[in-house]
Amino acid sequence: MPTAPVDDRGTVLYYEDSGAPDGSSDYVTVVLIHGTCFHSAVYRPLIPFAAERNLRLVLLNIRDYPGSTPYSAEDFADLRGASREAQERAMQTRGVEIAAFVRYFVESQSTPPVKNVPGTDARAGGGVSILSWSGGNCPAVATFAHADKLDEETRQLLDDHLRSFIMFDPSVTVVGQPRPPGLIALNRNPSAPDEVQAAEFALAVSSYFPPFTLPDSVDPPPAYDPPRRALHLGPDHPVDPRYMPTSSKMAPDVLRSLTYAAVWEESQHLIWALGYDVFRQNLARALYDCRIRVGGGGAVEKVWPALRVHLVWCDMSIGDCLWASAVIHAQYPDANPEHRRPVEFHRLENANHFVHWEEPERFITFLAGIV
Repeated sequence: MPTAPVDDRGTVLYYEDSGAPDGSSDYVTVVLIHGTCFHSAVYRPLIPFAAERNLRLVLLNIRDYPGSTPYSAEDFADLRGASREAQERAMQTRGVEIAAFVRYFVESQSTPPVKNVPGTDARAGGGVSILSWSGGNCPAVATFAHADKLDEETRQLLDDHLRSFIMFDPSVTVVGQPRPPGLIALNRNPSAPDEVQAAEFALAVSSYFPPFTLPDSVDPPPAYDPPRRALHLGPDHPVDPRYMPTSSKMAPDVLRSLTYAAVWEESQHLIWALGYDVFRQNLARALYDCRIRVGGGGAVEKVWPALRVHLVWCDMSIGDCLWASAVIHAQYPDANPEHRRPVEFHRLENANHFVHWEEPERFITFLAGIV
Protein backbone atom coordinates (compact mmCIF):
# COMPACT_ATOMS: atom_id res chain seq x y z
CA MET A 1 0.00 0.00 0.00
CA PRO A 2 1.98 3.05 -1.21
CA THR A 3 2.09 6.09 1.06
CA ALA A 4 3.99 9.35 0.88
CA PRO A 5 5.45 11.25 3.85
CA VAL A 6 4.21 14.85 3.92
CA ASP A 7 5.75 16.28 7.08
CA ASP A 8 8.37 15.50 9.74
CA ARG A 9 5.81 14.11 12.21
CA GLY A 10 5.14 10.82 10.44
CA THR A 11 2.05 11.98 8.52
CA VAL A 12 1.49 10.04 5.29
CA LEU A 13 -0.97 10.17 2.41
CA TYR A 14 -2.09 7.03 0.58
CA TYR A 15 -2.07 7.01 -3.20
CA GLU A 16 -2.52 4.76 -6.22
CA ASP A 17 -0.49 5.27 -9.40
CA SER A 18 -1.54 4.28 -12.91
CA GLY A 19 2.12 4.36 -13.93
CA ALA A 20 3.99 6.22 -16.63
CA PRO A 21 2.77 5.60 -20.19
CA ASP A 22 5.15 3.21 -21.95
CA GLY A 23 7.88 4.95 -23.88
CA SER A 24 6.76 8.49 -23.03
CA SER A 25 9.13 11.15 -21.72
CA ASP A 26 6.64 14.01 -21.81
CA TYR A 27 3.51 12.61 -20.18
CA VAL A 28 1.40 14.77 -17.87
CA THR A 29 0.96 13.62 -14.27
CA VAL A 30 -2.54 14.32 -12.93
CA VAL A 31 -2.96 14.23 -9.16
CA LEU A 32 -6.63 13.46 -8.49
CA ILE A 33 -8.05 14.68 -5.18
CA HIS A 34 -11.38 13.18 -4.12
CA GLY A 35 -14.40 14.85 -2.59
CA THR A 36 -16.43 14.40 0.57
CA CYS A 37 -17.16 10.83 1.75
CA PHE A 38 -16.10 9.33 -1.61
CA HIS A 39 -12.37 8.57 -1.58
CA SER A 40 -9.96 8.26 -4.50
CA ALA A 41 -11.19 4.83 -5.63
CA VAL A 42 -13.97 6.74 -7.40
CA TYR A 43 -11.38 7.64 -10.07
CA ARG A 44 -10.36 4.06 -10.90
CA PRO A 45 -12.60 3.80 -14.01
CA LEU A 46 -10.40 6.49 -15.62
CA ILE A 47 -7.21 4.43 -15.42
CA PRO A 48 -7.73 2.21 -18.52
CA PHE A 49 -8.06 5.30 -20.72
CA ALA A 50 -5.12 7.32 -19.37
CA ALA A 51 -1.95 5.96 -20.98
CA GLU A 52 -3.18 6.30 -24.57
CA ARG A 53 -3.78 9.98 -23.83
CA ASN A 54 -0.27 10.40 -22.40
CA LEU A 55 -1.55 10.84 -18.85
CA ARG A 56 -0.27 9.36 -15.62
CA LEU A 57 -2.98 9.36 -12.95
CA VAL A 58 -2.22 9.55 -9.24
CA LEU A 59 -5.24 8.86 -7.04
CA LEU A 60 -4.65 10.58 -3.71
CA ASN A 61 -6.44 10.07 -0.39
CA ILE A 62 -6.33 13.14 1.83
CA ARG A 63 -6.14 13.03 5.63
CA ASP A 64 -8.76 11.06 7.57
CA TYR A 65 -9.46 8.76 4.60
CA PRO A 66 -8.36 5.12 4.10
CA GLY A 67 -4.62 4.56 4.13
CA SER A 68 -3.78 8.16 5.04
CA THR A 69 -3.02 9.37 8.54
CA PRO A 70 -6.15 10.11 10.60
CA TYR A 71 -6.53 13.55 12.10
CA SER A 72 -4.52 14.04 15.29
CA ALA A 73 -5.76 15.62 18.49
CA GLU A 74 -4.07 18.84 17.36
CA ASP A 75 -5.85 18.70 14.01
CA PHE A 76 -9.22 18.28 15.71
CA ALA A 77 -8.39 21.14 18.06
CA ASP A 78 -7.86 23.42 15.05
CA LEU A 79 -11.07 22.23 13.39
CA ARG A 80 -13.00 22.90 16.58
CA GLY A 81 -11.14 26.13 17.20
CA ALA A 82 -13.13 29.19 18.10
CA SER A 83 -10.34 31.48 16.87
CA ARG A 84 -9.90 32.53 13.26
CA GLU A 85 -6.21 31.61 13.52
CA ALA A 86 -6.96 27.99 14.46
CA GLN A 87 -9.50 27.58 11.67
CA GLU A 88 -7.14 29.06 9.11
CA ARG A 89 -4.42 26.68 10.28
CA ALA A 90 -6.79 23.72 9.85
CA MET A 91 -7.09 24.34 6.10
CA GLN A 92 -3.59 25.70 5.60
CA THR A 93 -2.09 22.47 6.95
CA ARG A 94 -4.10 20.38 4.49
CA GLY A 95 -2.92 22.55 1.61
CA VAL A 96 0.73 22.29 2.62
CA GLU A 97 0.35 18.50 2.83
CA ILE A 98 -0.82 18.36 -0.78
CA ALA A 99 2.15 20.45 -1.90
CA ALA A 100 4.48 18.14 0.04
CA PHE A 101 2.90 15.13 -1.65
CA VAL A 102 3.43 16.59 -5.12
CA ARG A 103 7.07 17.29 -4.32
CA TYR A 104 7.55 13.77 -2.97
CA PHE A 105 5.99 12.19 -6.03
CA VAL A 106 7.92 14.33 -8.51
CA GLU A 107 11.23 13.63 -6.81
CA SER A 108 10.68 9.92 -6.11
CA GLN A 109 9.28 9.14 -9.58
CA SER A 110 11.40 11.59 -11.59
CA THR A 111 8.34 12.81 -13.44
CA PRO A 112 9.04 15.10 -16.41
CA PRO A 113 8.83 18.86 -15.84
CA VAL A 114 6.71 21.15 -17.96
CA LYS A 115 8.05 21.53 -21.48
CA ASN A 116 7.41 24.85 -23.20
CA VAL A 117 6.95 25.34 -26.92
CA PRO A 118 10.16 27.08 -28.08
CA GLY A 119 9.76 30.79 -28.66
CA THR A 120 6.30 30.97 -27.08
CA ASP A 121 4.59 30.96 -23.70
CA ALA A 122 2.61 27.88 -24.72
CA ARG A 123 3.13 24.64 -22.85
CA ALA A 124 3.67 21.28 -24.48
CA GLY A 125 3.87 18.05 -22.45
CA GLY A 126 5.22 17.16 -19.05
CA GLY A 127 4.46 18.63 -15.67
CA VAL A 128 1.81 18.08 -13.04
CA SER A 129 -1.84 19.03 -13.02
CA ILE A 130 -3.84 18.98 -9.79
CA LEU A 131 -7.52 18.09 -10.15
CA SER A 132 -9.79 18.43 -7.14
CA TRP A 133 -13.41 17.32 -7.16
CA SER A 134 -16.30 18.62 -5.09
CA GLY A 135 -15.34 19.12 -1.41
CA GLY A 136 -11.73 18.24 -2.24
CA ASN A 137 -11.40 21.76 -3.57
CA CYS A 138 -11.22 23.09 -0.01
CA PRO A 139 -7.78 21.59 0.76
CA ALA A 140 -6.61 21.96 -2.84
CA VAL A 141 -7.43 25.67 -2.96
CA ALA A 142 -5.52 26.02 0.32
CA THR A 143 -2.42 24.66 -1.45
CA PHE A 144 -2.39 27.68 -3.75
CA ALA A 145 -3.63 30.12 -1.13
CA HIS A 146 -0.73 29.31 1.18
CA ALA A 147 2.15 29.04 -1.25
CA ASP A 148 3.97 31.53 0.96
CA LYS A 149 4.09 28.88 3.71
CA LEU A 150 6.22 26.58 1.54
CA ASP A 151 10.01 26.68 1.59
CA GLU A 152 11.72 28.23 -1.40
CA GLU A 153 13.00 24.88 -2.69
CA THR A 154 9.49 23.44 -2.80
CA ARG A 155 8.08 26.56 -4.47
CA GLN A 156 10.76 26.42 -7.15
CA LEU A 157 10.23 22.73 -7.82
CA LEU A 158 6.50 23.31 -8.19
CA ASP A 159 7.17 26.27 -10.47
CA ASP A 160 9.04 23.90 -12.78
CA HIS A 161 6.37 21.21 -12.66
CA LEU A 162 2.90 22.68 -12.03
CA ARG A 163 0.98 23.28 -15.25
CA SER A 164 -2.69 23.54 -14.22
CA PHE A 165 -5.18 23.43 -11.39
CA ILE A 166 -8.55 21.92 -12.32
CA MET A 167 -11.48 22.74 -10.05
CA PHE A 168 -13.92 19.99 -10.97
CA ASP A 169 -17.53 20.73 -9.95
CA PRO A 170 -16.42 22.39 -6.68
CA SER A 171 -18.51 22.27 -3.52
CA VAL A 172 -20.22 25.45 -2.33
CA THR A 173 -18.10 25.23 0.82
CA VAL A 174 -15.07 26.50 -1.09
CA VAL A 175 -16.64 29.90 -1.85
CA GLY A 176 -17.71 30.60 1.74
CA GLN A 177 -21.26 31.59 0.89
CA PRO A 178 -24.68 30.18 1.75
CA ARG A 179 -26.65 28.30 -0.89
CA PRO A 180 -29.80 29.90 -2.31
CA PRO A 181 -32.75 27.99 -0.81
CA GLY A 182 -34.04 26.93 -4.21
CA LEU A 183 -30.77 25.13 -5.00
CA ILE A 184 -30.39 23.24 -1.73
CA ALA A 185 -30.64 19.51 -2.34
CA LEU A 186 -28.24 18.26 0.32
CA ASN A 187 -29.80 18.12 3.77
CA ARG A 188 -27.21 17.49 6.47
CA ASN A 189 -28.29 15.04 9.16
CA PRO A 190 -25.49 14.77 11.76
CA SER A 191 -27.63 12.85 14.26
CA ALA A 192 -28.11 9.87 11.91
CA PRO A 193 -25.77 6.85 12.00
CA ASP A 194 -22.65 7.26 9.88
CA GLU A 195 -23.73 4.67 7.30
CA VAL A 196 -27.11 6.34 6.91
CA GLN A 197 -25.48 9.72 6.39
CA ALA A 198 -23.16 8.21 3.77
CA ALA A 199 -26.05 6.64 1.85
CA GLU A 200 -28.20 9.79 1.97
CA PHE A 201 -25.26 11.95 0.91
CA ALA A 202 -24.38 9.61 -1.97
CA LEU A 203 -27.94 9.62 -3.28
CA ALA A 204 -28.24 13.41 -3.16
CA VAL A 205 -24.89 14.30 -4.74
CA SER A 206 -25.13 11.65 -7.47
CA SER A 207 -28.63 12.60 -8.65
CA TYR A 208 -29.37 14.19 -12.00
CA PHE A 209 -31.03 17.61 -12.01
CA PRO A 210 -32.49 19.79 -14.78
CA PRO A 211 -29.75 21.47 -16.87
CA PHE A 212 -28.40 24.60 -15.20
CA THR A 213 -27.08 27.83 -16.67
CA LEU A 214 -24.78 30.09 -14.68
CA PRO A 215 -26.61 33.32 -13.75
CA ASP A 216 -25.42 36.73 -14.90
CA SER A 217 -25.31 37.94 -11.30
CA VAL A 218 -25.18 36.33 -7.85
CA ASP A 219 -25.78 39.48 -5.81
CA PRO A 220 -28.61 39.19 -5.06
CA PRO A 221 -28.93 35.50 -5.92
CA PRO A 222 -31.76 34.38 -8.19
CA ALA A 223 -34.84 33.03 -6.41
CA TYR A 224 -34.90 29.58 -8.02
CA ASP A 225 -38.63 29.24 -7.43
CA PRO A 226 -39.83 26.55 -7.82
CA PRO A 227 -36.82 24.82 -6.29
CA ARG A 228 -34.61 22.75 -8.56
CA ARG A 229 -35.39 19.08 -7.87
CA ALA A 230 -33.67 15.83 -8.79
CA LEU A 231 -35.21 14.30 -11.92
CA HIS A 232 -36.03 11.00 -10.20
CA LEU A 233 -38.10 12.95 -7.64
CA GLY A 234 -39.98 14.97 -10.23
CA PRO A 235 -43.44 14.43 -11.77
CA ASP A 236 -42.24 12.64 -14.89
CA HIS A 237 -42.42 8.87 -14.47
CA PRO A 238 -40.96 6.56 -15.41
CA VAL A 239 -37.64 8.41 -15.40
CA ASP A 240 -35.13 7.60 -18.10
CA PRO A 241 -32.80 5.05 -16.42
CA ARG A 242 -29.83 7.13 -17.48
CA TYR A 243 -31.01 9.87 -15.13
CA MET A 244 -31.35 7.75 -12.01
CA PRO A 245 -28.83 8.66 -9.28
CA THR A 246 -25.41 7.16 -9.88
CA SER A 247 -25.27 5.60 -6.42
CA SER A 248 -28.58 3.81 -7.04
CA LYS A 249 -27.01 2.10 -10.06
CA MET A 250 -24.10 0.77 -8.00
CA ALA A 251 -24.16 -2.59 -6.25
CA PRO A 252 -24.13 -2.08 -2.45
CA ASP A 253 -20.63 -3.54 -2.10
CA VAL A 254 -19.33 -1.23 -4.83
CA LEU A 255 -20.78 1.83 -3.10
CA ARG A 256 -19.24 0.75 0.20
CA SER A 257 -15.86 0.30 -1.51
CA LEU A 258 -15.91 3.92 -2.70
CA THR A 259 -17.09 5.67 0.47
CA TYR A 260 -15.71 6.17 3.95
CA ALA A 261 -18.60 6.67 6.34
CA ALA A 262 -16.34 7.37 9.35
CA VAL A 263 -15.88 10.99 8.26
CA TRP A 264 -19.50 11.61 9.27
CA GLU A 265 -18.69 10.84 12.88
CA GLU A 266 -17.12 14.26 13.33
CA SER A 267 -14.47 15.56 10.93
CA GLN A 268 -16.66 16.42 7.93
CA HIS A 269 -19.20 18.29 10.04
CA LEU A 270 -16.37 20.28 11.61
CA ILE A 271 -15.08 21.26 8.17
CA TRP A 272 -18.55 22.42 7.16
CA ALA A 273 -18.74 24.45 10.38
CA LEU A 274 -15.55 26.45 9.72
CA GLY A 275 -16.08 30.18 9.24
CA TYR A 276 -17.04 31.40 5.78
CA ASP A 277 -14.22 33.92 5.95
CA VAL A 278 -11.60 31.15 6.02
CA PHE A 279 -12.80 29.74 2.71
CA ARG A 280 -13.39 33.15 1.10
CA GLN A 281 -9.87 34.28 1.93
CA ASN A 282 -8.32 31.07 0.60
CA LEU A 283 -10.24 31.37 -2.66
CA ALA A 284 -9.22 35.00 -3.08
CA ARG A 285 -5.54 34.21 -2.51
CA ALA A 286 -5.62 31.19 -4.80
CA LEU A 287 -7.43 32.78 -7.75
CA TYR A 288 -8.00 36.52 -7.48
CA ASP A 289 -4.68 37.78 -6.06
CA CYS A 290 -1.87 35.22 -6.22
CA ARG A 291 0.93 37.52 -5.08
CA ILE A 292 3.09 36.58 -2.10
CA ARG A 293 5.81 38.38 -0.19
CA VAL A 294 9.31 37.25 -1.10
CA GLY A 295 12.67 37.87 0.50
CA GLY A 296 13.14 40.10 3.48
CA GLY A 297 12.28 43.39 1.83
CA GLY A 298 8.53 42.96 1.73
CA ALA A 299 8.34 42.88 -2.08
CA VAL A 300 5.42 40.99 -3.59
CA GLU A 301 5.31 38.93 -6.76
CA LYS A 302 2.98 36.40 -8.37
CA VAL A 303 3.69 32.83 -7.36
CA TRP A 304 3.60 30.22 -10.15
CA PRO A 305 2.56 32.83 -12.71
CA ALA A 306 2.35 30.34 -15.59
CA LEU A 307 -0.18 28.14 -13.77
CA ARG A 308 -3.54 27.91 -15.56
CA VAL A 309 -6.81 27.28 -13.76
CA HIS A 310 -9.78 25.46 -15.25
CA LEU A 311 -13.16 25.47 -13.55
CA VAL A 312 -15.28 22.58 -14.80
CA TRP A 313 -18.97 22.46 -13.95
CA CYS A 314 -21.48 19.75 -14.78
CA ASP A 315 -24.80 21.22 -15.84
CA MET A 316 -26.98 18.42 -14.36
CA SER A 317 -25.12 18.41 -11.05
CA ILE A 318 -26.47 19.17 -7.60
CA GLY A 319 -27.15 22.86 -6.94
CA ASP A 320 -24.98 22.80 -3.83
CA CYS A 321 -22.00 22.50 -6.20
CA LEU A 322 -23.24 24.58 -9.10
CA TRP A 323 -23.61 27.60 -6.86
CA ALA A 324 -19.84 27.56 -6.25
CA SER A 325 -19.18 27.75 -9.98
CA ALA A 326 -21.75 30.53 -10.30
CA VAL A 327 -20.08 32.58 -7.56
CA ILE A 328 -16.56 32.18 -8.97
CA HIS A 329 -17.80 32.97 -12.49
CA ALA A 330 -19.39 36.18 -11.21
CA GLN A 331 -16.49 37.27 -8.99
CA TYR A 332 -13.60 36.59 -11.34
CA PRO A 333 -14.11 39.53 -13.77
CA ASP A 334 -13.84 41.95 -10.84
CA ALA A 335 -10.38 40.69 -9.82
CA ASN A 336 -7.39 42.77 -10.88
CA PRO A 337 -6.10 41.30 -14.18
CA GLU A 338 -2.53 42.00 -13.07
CA HIS A 339 -2.88 39.88 -9.95
CA ARG A 340 -5.38 37.13 -10.73
CA ARG A 341 -4.66 33.75 -12.27
CA PRO A 342 -5.89 32.94 -15.77
CA VAL A 343 -9.14 30.99 -15.32
CA GLU A 344 -11.13 29.21 -18.03
CA PHE A 345 -14.69 28.00 -17.44
CA HIS A 346 -15.92 24.76 -18.98
CA ARG A 347 -19.48 23.41 -19.05
CA LEU A 348 -19.92 19.65 -19.28
CA GLU A 349 -23.36 19.18 -20.79
CA ASN A 350 -25.75 16.40 -19.78
CA ALA A 351 -23.38 15.46 -16.98
CA ASN A 352 -24.06 14.97 -13.29
CA HIS A 353 -21.58 15.21 -10.41
CA PHE A 354 -20.27 11.71 -11.20
CA VAL A 355 -19.54 12.03 -14.91
CA HIS A 356 -16.04 10.62 -14.30
CA TRP A 357 -17.65 7.41 -13.00
CA GLU A 358 -20.60 7.28 -15.42
CA GLU A 359 -18.64 8.21 -18.55
CA PRO A 360 -14.93 7.69 -17.83
CA GLU A 361 -13.76 7.71 -21.45
CA ARG A 362 -15.65 10.91 -22.19
CA PHE A 363 -14.21 12.54 -19.08
CA ILE A 364 -10.60 11.48 -19.63
CA THR A 365 -10.77 12.69 -23.23
CA PHE A 366 -12.01 16.06 -22.01
CA LEU A 367 -9.34 16.12 -19.29
CA ALA A 368 -6.54 15.41 -21.75
CA GLY A 369 -7.63 18.45 -23.71
CA ILE A 370 -7.28 20.92 -20.84
CA VAL A 371 -4.43 19.71 -18.64
